[in-house]
Amino acid sequence: MKGKEFKPTKLSMIAILLASMLMLMGGAAVAPALPAISLAFPDASESLINLIITLPSLAIAITGLLIGALSDKIGKVKVLLASLLVFGVAGVSGYFLNDVYTILIGRFFVGIGIAGITSCCTALIAEYYTGMVRVKVLSYQSAAMGIGILVLETSGGALADFSWRDPFLIYAIGFFIFALALVSLREPTRPEVTDGIDIQPEEKFNLKLIIVCYLTIFLAMIMCFILPSKLPYYLSEMNAPSIMSGVFLGVQGVCNAVTSLSFRRISAAIERFKLLAIAFIFLGISLCLLYLPHSYAYIAVSMVFAGIGMGIISPTVSTTLASQSVAKTSGKIMGGYSTALNLGQFSATLVIIPIMAVMGTYSGLFLVIGVIALIIGIIYGVTSLFLERSNSKKKQVSA
Repeated sequence: MKGKEFKPTKLSMIAILLASMLMLMGGAAVAPALPAISLAFPDASESLINLIITLPSLAIAITGLLIGALSDKIGKVKVLLASLLVFGVAGVSGYFLNDVYTILIGRFFVGIGIAGITSCCTALIAEYYTGMVRVKVLSYQSAAMGIGILVLETSGGALADFSWRDPFLIYAIGFFIFALALVSLREPTRPEVTDGIDIQPEEKFNLKLIIVCYLTIFLAMIMCFILPSKLPYYLSEMNAPSIMSGVFLGVQGVCNAVTSLSFRRISAAIERFKLLAIAFIFLGISLCLLYLPHSYAYIAVSMVFAGIGMGIISPTVSTTLASQSVAKTSGKIMGGYSTALNLGQFSATLVIIPIMAVMGTYSGLFLVIGVIALIIGIIYGVTSLFLERSNSKKKQVSA
C-alpha cells in the first residue's frame, strides 16, 4: 500500500498488542523450568543454565539499534513480520535440541527476533497514532506486556511440571501473530519526497531526555529481571512446585497490566519524574520484602508491588520516547529503547554474581537490589523537586 494512506484498524491494534506481549518473553516462558533444566544437564553450571533466559537479552542489546535503523530504511512492517518468524522458529527449537550449547544458539536468535518486534511495535504505535490516542495505545502496550508475563509465565510453570522441554512450545505463538500481522498491518504513510528531498519538517528531539529514558529502562530491567531469573530458585528452597513460580510472576503481570491501563489518568495528574520516583520505590519495597522469612504471603505482596512499579515505568518511558519520535527516526529511537531494555535484562546476570558472592543467599541478593532501587527512587524524587522549583523561578522571572 505504498503511496496510499493506511489507517490502522482495531485488528491492526490487536496485532501490535499481541506482538507486544512477546517483548519480555525472551526468558519468561522457560524461566520456571530452570531448576528442571539444571537437573537435565547436571554438568552445566547454574550461570550457564541462566544464559537460557538472559542470552536473548544480549542478542537484543547487540542488534536492537541496528534492526531499528534497518526498519527506518526498508519498513517497520516488513521487519516485524520477519522478526515474528525468527522468534517462532528459534523459540520452538529448544523443544527438539539435546545440547545446552545448541539451545543457547537458538536463544540468541530468539533475541534477534524480539529486537525487531520491540523496535517495530513501539515505532508503529508512534507513527500510527497521535496525541492522547497514542498515550492510550502505549498504555495498552504496557498492559499487554504485563498480560504476556501472566499468560506465558503461568503456562511455562504449568508445562515445566511435565517436562523441561514443553515450555519451549509456547514460542509457537509467534506464527499465529505473524499471520494476523500479515493481513492487518501496512507500512505507515511516509512523508512525500521531491527530487530526493524529504519535505517533512524537521523536528528536534531532546537528546538528554532520550538518554534518561534509556538509563531508566536499563536500571528497571536489571531489577525486574532478577525476579524471573532467581525467584524459581528462591521458591525451590521452599520445596514449592514449578507452577508456583509461574503463578507469582503472573501476579506481577496482572498488576503491571492493571496499572498500565490506568496510566493515562495517572500521568495526567503526576509529573514524569515523580512517577519514576514512585515506581522505583515500589520496586525497592517489592525486592526488600523477599528478604523476610520465606512466605507465600510476602512473595505475593512483593509481586504486587513489582507489578505496580513496572506498570508505571514502562509506559512513562515509552510515551516519552514516542513524543520525541518522527517517521524517519522512530525506528532508531525505539531500537535504542529495545537495546537499553534488554541490555538491562542481560546485565542482571552480571550484577547477580558479585552480590551473591558477598551475600550468599537469594534473600540477601533481593535485599541489596531493593535498597539500590529505593535510592534511585529518592534520586528521581529529588530531581522532580528541583525541576519544579526551577520551573517556578522561570515563571516568576517571565511574569
